[in-house]
This record gives sequence, structure tokens and C-alpha cells, in this order.
Amino acid sequence: MTIAMPRLLVLIASVLVLGCAAAWPRAAEAASCTGSMTNLVFGTVNPLSSQTDATATLHYQCGVGLLPESFTACFSIGDGLQGGGNANPRRMLDGAARPLWFQLYTDPARTQIWGSSTFGSNTPVKLNLSLGSFGSSSGNITLYGRVIGGQATLAAGAYQDAFTGSHTLITINNGLFGPPNSCSLISSGNSFPFTASAQVSANCTVSASAMNFGSAGVLLGNADATSTIGVQCSNGVSYQVGLGDGTHASGSTRRMAAAGGFVAYELYRNSGRTQRWGNAAGSTVLGTGTGGMQNLTVYGRVGAQATPAAGTYTDTIVVSVTY
Repeated sequence: MTIAMPRLLVLIASVLVLGCAAAWPRAAEAASCTGSMTNLVFGTVNPLSSQTDATATLHYQCGVGLLPESFTACFSIGDGLQGGGNANPRRMLDGAARPLWFQLYTDPARTQIWGSSTFGSNTPVKLNLSLGSFGSSSGNITLYGRVIGGQATLAAGAYQDAFTGSHTLITINNGLFGPPNSCSLISSGNSFPFTASAQVSANCTVSASAMNFGSAGVLLGNADATSTIGVQCSNGVSYQVGLGDGTHASGSTRRMAAAGGFVAYELYRNSGRTQRWGNAAGSTVLGTGTGGMQNLTVYGRVGAQATPAAGTYTDTIVVSVTY
């Protein structure tokens, strides 16, 4: 008896140690998550306006095997194939490798960046789960995107950033007494690829100041004045600016009107007032947009003519921008 008992105790201890060593790795490998993200489509972006917002949806499915599990699933998003290592803001490119800047967020106010455990801001989306035997959980998480405002120099065209391969990552971090609320750096082997895209449109805006010829008792000589037309067009966009003949024109003669009659005048493209500014081919002003405001000077002249009755004479000219 004194010989057998120690052997039995050693054997039982060995079985218990081996049993514990085998159980923990199996539990750590049991939890898994998969995900699929819809594409983030900004649609048409006007570079001359403020930011443009869009959303996408991540659908996830998590589950465990025989043993109950508590774990934290983390969903990381990197810079994308066209991102070039840019984290804040992120970057899309067009076919000529020109950048459009945007960002991805986890909240509708667009203040919390959706980041990655391995890139940029360490802010992946964390999902804490405790599941029973063969348990599962699924749901949707919204991705909030924004094209940053103030990019007036964007060229028109199609832009994208493809989040494929390692640019999206799902990791699982198991907890012994509950979800650890922290992310592992080890990939689960699953990802949720998607593409962010935007179509930058060609746009122009125009503004104009009034032209004031002042006052005169009689119209015995020339009275000159100028005004300014401001044109802002997308970078690289060719445009032409034309001027209508006015509300009170007689044929091609521009006229200001009041109760006392009319005052003839003309508008020109050059300071010498020899090149009429109209709408017909050859009489417009041509330009190429830079994304910034471009100012064009209109040169006006009231020539000598019979003086009508006293009054305030006005006319309205329509400025047209073709691009």
C-alpha cells in the first residue's frame, strides 16, 4: 500500500494538468467574426461648395463553439490602396493621381475617426460580446464618411480609395472573466473590403458688381466706367463669359431707360473700348478655371448723344458662363 498510493497521486495530477493545458487554446480559437461592408458612395461632389457626406453599413456575424466565450471583436480600417499612408484626413485619387481628401467616422456628428489597431489613430470599432455554447450575434454598424470642404482646386473626374486586403481587419481578443474591451493585433483571417468613391463635377459660379456712370447735365462727350465680374470654376475647366444686350436694347445697341427716354451705351472687353463684349462667338472672354475666384473687368462707355430728360437711367445685363 505504501508503494501504490504515491504512483496513483502522480497519475491523477498529470491528467489534471494535461486537461487544463488543452482546454484554454481550444476556447481561445472558438470565437470568430465575419463582416461585409457596403461601398461608401459620395456621388457627385461640387468642389466649390462645402463638405459632402455619405454613409455605408458594416454587417457583422459573430459566434462561438461548444464552450461559452467572452471576447472583444475589433473592426479596423486602414488607409486603402490609394491612401498613401494618410490617416487624417484619408485620401482618394483620380486617374491622374490627384488627391481628394476625406475621412471616416464612427459617429453621425463625424467627430470620432474610425481607425485601426495597426495604422493611424488607434480607434477601431470595438464590439464586446459574451456568448453561450454555440451562441451567435449579428448586427449592423454605420460608417459615416465626409469629403472635406474647402477643396476648391479639385479637378473634375472620378476618385476612389479601395479598402481591400489588409486595409480592413477583424481581430478577436478573448477574456477570461469577460470581454477585455481591448484589441488584439493578430488577424482573425477575415476582413470586410469596400470602396470609397466620389465623382467631382465641373462647376462654375459667377457674380458681378454694378456699373455706375455717375451724373451729367448734358451728354456732350464720353462718360466711362468699369465693373467687375467674378468667375469661379473648377480647376482645369474651360469657360467663356458672355454679356447679353440688356433689357432695353434696340437691335445690338445697348440702352439704359427711364421715364424720359433712353441713353445709349456700350460694354467692352478691353480698356481701349474697341472690343465689344457680347454673347456671339469671338465677342466673349475665355478662361480656364483654377478653383479660385478670377476677376474680369468690364469697360463701359456712354458716348456723346442727344440728352434725354433728367432722371435715373438703368439697364440690366445678363452674364452667362458656358463651360
